[in-house]
Amino acid sequence: MRSLGFRTLLPDEMQSPIITSFYYPSADFDFKDFYTKLKAKGFVIYPGKISQADTFRIGNIGDVFPDDFRRLTEAIKGI
Repeated sequence: MRSLGFRTLLPDEMQSPIITSFYYPSADFDFKDFYTKLKAKGFVIYPGKISQADTFRIGNIGDVFPDDFRRLTEAIKGI
């Protein structure tokens, strides 16, 4: 995600093994559009829950594998 221009809300040493929050990449970022396009490609992400920053979340627990995350980043590249 970082190679695509996204910054994580927390530093690596504080990252959760369950969910990762990312800042919006720009002031004009449209989360609804991003969400809709990813959902159409089979991925569901979550809006942020941080009131002090514009963020979204990606779950990284459960029945997910490295290839799933490769497919997700490829889908994001195409948006």
